[in-house]
Amino acid sequence: MNPRVSIESIPLYTHLDRIGIDLAALGIGPADPIRPDQLFPLDQWHYHGTDAIRAAAEQLRLGPTSQVIEIGSGIGGPARYLAHTTGCHVTALELQPKVHAIATDLTRRCGLAERVQHLCGDALHHPIQDTAFDAVVSWLAVHHIPDRSRLYTRLAHALRPGGRCYIEDLCMRAPFAAQDLRDLREVAYGVSVTGIDDHVDDLRAAGFIDVVATDQTADWAPYTSVRLAAWQANHASYARAHGEAAYAAQELFYAVIARLFASGSLGGVRLVARVP
Repeated sequence: MNPRVSIESIPLYTHLDRIGIDLAALGIGPADPIRPDQLFPLDQWHYHGTDAIRAAAEQLRLGPTSQVIEIGSGIGGPARYLAHTTGCHVTALELQPKVHAIATDLTRRCGLAERVQHLCGDALHHPIQDTAFDAVVSWLAVHHIPDRSRLYTRLAHALRPGGRCYIEDLCMRAPFAAQDLRDLREVAYGVSVTGIDDHVDDLRAAGFIDVVATDQTADWAPYTSVRLAAWQANHASYARAHGEAAYAAQELFYAVIARLFASGSLGGVRLVARVP
């Protein structure tokens, strides 16, 4: 396995001032309160936005008494959506301090600080209490984490008996060409992208049972090409607001992901499992 990934090496993918600019367009200043639903179109950095989070909440049967931990919580979009729509309590763990700070501020301004606790730390090492959670969730974060087997073992220990996990992440469907593998590592920072069967094996070895893996590739691949085209169509307006460098960095990421999906090597997977 690779050594621990440094904080500086993790990509932000989206320019960090984008949320502030988009809120300003709604007449919301940097210190103003925000209704949670005003953020939903802006803070979901994964495939299919709030629809994906709603599906997870339904499958996990989350409610006001549920304790949830999210791995790689980003700016807090899924955590806030879950807390606002189901009343559950979410512990949101994010590695990057700048992203964590934005998430904490947005959650406070949404009035959800009592239901969402933001923590800044490495999922492989940050203290996680055993048997403290009913569910663990993660969207597009596991592929950044080098020791997946250790991660899954920690998550299994964190769950109460009968607790469930819901993970959506990238996977490998065929061997990567040399340049594609470099881009996967250096642009997408995918350090643990493997086949779906390897995910399943790691979950079972960690103590999970009833593991169900669903290949999402046919659904996600078209989305990546549409996203790239939409981004390129919006070049001028985004560059005016953020600068050409910010536009180019985001375009590179979107282009690499679209190409890797089109090559047939990169795919997506949904993993649902539980502990005994």
